Amino acid sequence: MTVPNRGRRAVALLYGLVALTVHGVQGQTPVASEQKPVAPSTAAEKTGEAHPQKLAIGVRARILPVRAFSVMDNGQVMNTATVSKVNYDSNYNTVSHSLMVGGGLTLEARISRRMLVTAEVLFNRLRYDKTTDVFSGTDDPTTAADERSHKITTEKTKARLFDLPVLVHRNLRSSGWLSHFYVAGGATARLVTTVRTTNNITNPDLTKANNQIRAGVDKRTLVGATVGAGFRFVDEFNIKVTPEVRYTRWNGMTFNQDSTRSPRNQLEVGIAFSR
Repeated sequence: MTVPNRGRRAVALLYGLVALTVHGVQGQTPVASEQKPVAPSTAAEKTGEAHPQKLAIGVRARILPVRAFSVMDNGQVMNTATVSKVNYDSNYNTVSHSLMVGGGLTLEARISRRMLVTAEVLFNRLRYDKTTDVFSGTDDPTTAADERSHKITTEKTKARLFDLPVLVHRNLRSSGWLSHFYVAGGATARLVTTVRTTNNITNPDLTKANNQIRAGVDKRTLVGATVGAGFRFVDEFNIKVTPEVRYTRWNGMTFNQDSTRSPRNQLEVGIAFSR
């Protein structure tokens, strides 16, 4: 069958339009294949530059490993005095029973990428026993017995100590393993409260007495300079673990009488958990 010339032209024109349409579609870039911008959170995760948390609150525990650098030390003092030609020999002996462990709350605020400030309220129980032996009169050296009068006073004292350190921490490096290590410095205030004392007395004639006259406090409030060093680790749950060693030099003594003398130097080892 012979196709007319006009029909052949129409078919050729239709074929050309279909070819042009197919070529245009193949030359276009699909919209779905265009690269989408990375979300800010994803970009931060890839670069590791997520914004650090500004505030964190937690708990801190500490131990005072050396009694001579703790809240109370053992002590012994002997004293001799003469009153109205009567000799008095006094022996004072203090034994500390204070807990070496304490703790409290901690709050930290970041002030720069490598620096933060911490404020804490730490609590320790103080307890000691003091025995005072007072010998009066004259002993006859030719006899084996002691003819002097002997008075014994046993003091049992308890108190509560609150330390409020405010320290600035600075990381040694901004990256690498040493970025976990920091040094710290600042001031600590100490307050003693709830002082309770029981005195049991044995008189020379062996009669007994007791009272609740509180032990004298030399300074109810102290201020000390504190320095420290430690490590700071943060896990994937943003929990911060901070082991640390601190040294504090106090400007005075909480108790300062006879053999009962609070140390002016304090050494502590602690660890904090915050989030």
